[in-house]
Amino acid sequence: MQGISGLLDVAPQTWAVIGYLTVNAVTFLLFGGDKLRAVLKKRRTPEFRLLFLALIGGSVGAKAGQKVFSHKTTKQPFARRLNRICGLHLGLLALWGLASFGAFGPAPIRAIADVLPDLRPFFAP
Repeated sequence: MQGISGLLDVAPQTWAVIGYLTVNAVTFLLFGGDKLRAVLKKRRTPEFRLLFLALIGGSVGAKAGQKVFSHKTTKQPFARRLNRICGLHLGLLALWGLASFGAFGPAPIRAIADVLPDLRPFFAP
């Protein structure tokens, strides 16, 4: 039995998957909790927090929560911003997939990173 040191021997990719699953689960649960608070007329979760969790990796949990709880599906500009975040994540996933198969070297990736839009407009009122 190795104790805590055995836990630290886990590959970095495993920690990345655990982090990804955790942020998506938290985001999903936060959407559900916010919907419940909306029905009960209680204090709500700020939209910034919901969008921020989606941006840092919880977009799948956010879209699942939006669908399962029928929450913030038509509220604009929230729904539009969440869709943009999901599009950004899909684009990054596509770039990562292309890079994994050696479709291009580091120079094109740097060029794409230079032209990515500033993320502040996603959170502007």
